[in-house]
Amino acid sequence: MQKRNGERRVNDVPHTLNHGERDAYDEAFEAIRQELEALEQIKMAVKTMIKNPIPADGSQQDSFVEVQNAPLDRWKISSTLLKLRNSQIFLCERSVEGAKEFAVIERFRSNSAYAQANGEAEVLLSGSDAVLLLEEYAASAEHTLRAMASNLVAKAHKIVWARFASTSPARVVQAISEKCSQAASLEEPVTKRLSDSNVAKMAMASR
Repeated sequence: MQKRNGERRVNDVPHTLNHGERDAYDEAFEAIRQELEALEQIKMAVKTMIKNPIPADGSQQDSFVEVQNAPLDRWKISSTLLKLRNSQIFLCERSVEGAKEFAVIERFRSNSAYAQANGEAEVLLSGSDAVLLLEEYAASAEHTLRAMASNLVAKAHKIVWARFASTSPARVVQAISEKCSQAASLEEPVTKRLSDSNVAKMAMASR
């Protein structure tokens, strides 16, 4: 954070915004900052999951998760996909009449309100092909990230229009919307892709 006249100023305020719009951007951004940071952390965890769905350490191997159905479903944990604030997402497997079945299962903290009301674990997706299952879950996770980003934009929108209606609220909301969309997107920014491409070209040229 930078300071102007003793006030906090967000470092990445778009240069296209004027003085009044920047004040609006600052206040709205500060209201969603912590949630946006949490969103970006989840996004990085999803990207790591896509690149390496089965950790090399195998720390969860030989562990099980139980889903409260009738009868009780018991799944062997193959790998940890995501570690969230209040839950963990696992890739699990089991054998059913000699055929292997896979599932993406979310296990909640035992003391959470959701776990006490619905059980500690829930099957999110299941199927016979682990690779296709992970691809489907990754697509679902990105959809969830975008929904979270939309909620943050809506929260910022209310602040901007309520307190800074005399400025250009639409321009401020658009700037925040772009920031939130970037935080939710699993794609690399164009500048990052170009940078990686240039590094690769330099490496080839040096051979």
